[in-house]
Amino acid sequence: MTTTTHTNRTADATAPKQRHWIVDILGAVSRLVRHRRETAQLLEMDDHKLADIGLSRSDVIHALNGSLLHDPTRELSRLARPRN
Repeated sequence: MTTTTHTNRTADATAPKQRHWIVDILGAVSRLVRHRRETAQLLEMDDHKLADIGLSRSDVIHALNGSLLHDPTRELSRLARPRN
């Protein structure tokens, strides 16, 4: 007597890719939320401390007022002025 086992290779092959894609999206959303929260915390600093890191209060507000889908830390990096 011979027995054969049939597997659905198509479903098995795509499952890890779908899981990986979902993990990547969740990681990106988590980073975006964390960066927005950390950027908002900069508003608790006084103007002199912000100036020490090359930013103004309006720079931080500008970065936070951008699209919710954009990382505000990138905008802050662009706006930061080098220290003298």
